[in-house]
Amino acid sequence: MRRLLFVITLAAVAAPPLSGQIAWDSPPLIGPASPLGFAAFLTSLSPGDGIGGLATWRHETGSLELGYRVAVVEGADSDFALGGGVDISGVLSAGIEEADIQVLWWSGLGAGVGEDVLVSIPVGLVAGWTGSGDDVVFSPYVGGHVALDFTNIEGDEISFDALLDLGLDLFLVSGWVIRFGASLGGREALALGLRLPGGA
Repeated sequence: MRRLLFVITLAAVAAPPLSGQIAWDSPPLIGPASPLGFAAFLTSLSPGDGIGGLATWRHETGSLELGYRVAVVEGADSDFALGGGVDISGVLSAGIEEADIQVLWWSGLGAGVGEDVLVSIPVGLVAGWTGSGDDVVFSPYVGGHVALDFTNIEGDEISFDALLDLGLDLFLVSGWVIRFGASLGGREALALGLRLPGGA
């Protein structure tokens, strides 16, 4: 498991930048304790040129979780771009070396549409844990994913990218959840937002 995470991390750092429209899968915002329900984010997606909006919805179906997302951002060349996709995730391990660390696998399918079209199929792993402090429960996580990309840009029709993913969920006593996610590598991305109280 450690070797696989190391390989994904190394590939994320070494991957070349992707030319095309926004990548829907970064940041994934998928962690072992990520809340269900509706969340809204301010986001900067690659290879966009500005800040945009991202909305997500997560729910359980048996032992799996399904997530849906849609984003509107300023894409490459200062034009608006739309991105969206569906992800699925499940528990791979509920504990590592007697530590309360949970490992998830996840995958999905989605696209970014603007001046060009980018379709991505990601596969990733993420590990995280949950702790508590004064009036807050926090759940940091780290992982990585690889994505097979298809685009209509000549010369880049099929490409392979890898990213390092980071995230943090802060659960407040008020019911609000502050959510942060980032991806580093070939297509860097950031997202900061809130899960609404009672959003599950």
